[in-house]
Amino acid sequence: MGRAFRSVTRAAVALAVACAGALAAAPAAPAAQTAASVSGGCSMDLGAQGNATGASGSPVSVPRADGRVDQFQVFHDSTATRGLPFVWHRAQSAPGGSYGAWERVSAGTVGPKAGFVTAVENAAGGLEVFWLDHGGFCHSVQGPAGGQWSTPEDFGLQPSPYHGFLALFKRSNGTLIAMASSGKPDRSMESRTQLSSDGVWRPAVAMGKVPETDVGLGQPSTITELPDRRLKVTAREWNRDRYWQTTEVAPNDGIPSGWWSSEWQLCATPQCD
Repeated sequence: MGRAFRSVTRAAVALAVACAGALAAAPAAPAAQTAASVSGGCSMDLGAQGNATGASGSPVSVPRADGRVDQFQVFHDSTATRGLPFVWHRAQSAPGGSYGAWERVSAGTVGPKAGFVTAVENAAGGLEVFWLDHGGFCHSVQGPAGGQWSTPEDFGLQPSPYHGFLALFKRSNGTLIAMASSGKPDRSMESRTQLSSDGVWRPAVAMGKVPETDVGLGQPSTITELPDRRLKVTAREWNRDRYWQTTEVAPNDGIPSGWWSSEWQLCATPQCD
């Protein structure tokens, strides 16, 4: 969209998949897993054979640059030894065409208590998928040509309990940014940035602090790219109907890096207008 104004709501950047859902047709069995029971900080269930018996929530759709749509879904497995579900993926053969068979991304387990998954296409044309794992987020990548997914790794962002999930946003220049609320004492939210030039996720940075004590934020409610390419973020308090906002002081384009305002501002309305 160039420098045009863009706004992405919570529904567009993340999807919390309910733990219980309608049954779905069983997908095809996944490829054999070789990862350890705990791999890269992510929980694994190597005893599960890929016998998916039911879907949890609705598929998460990811538009591709070539016009196709990929989907991700949380499926339970009757052979799971830990009682937790897994993330599965399927892709369209052509824009508007039929979907291929469901395939399990990995033996990495989702949850417990909440089945959350979100995904995005990166600047190179690959897919990146994230899911909730015991309060943190696991991350796996598939290359532009498809094929095997990378071994799940801990993504490093971890909200306080009940403070929401992970939000993804793609800037107009292709840079990706991931945000989640933070339980660290010096920040209310933090983010990680992946530059379109190299596809590497930078370390987490602080996004400022709510100035009131005993106030915690949920995941971003909206992420907006302003005409000058700075990002404006709004978030609701996790347990109260009040909204806060913060805006980048400068866009994060790598070197020199942008940065966030040191404090969040309380909004007069839920729209923060």
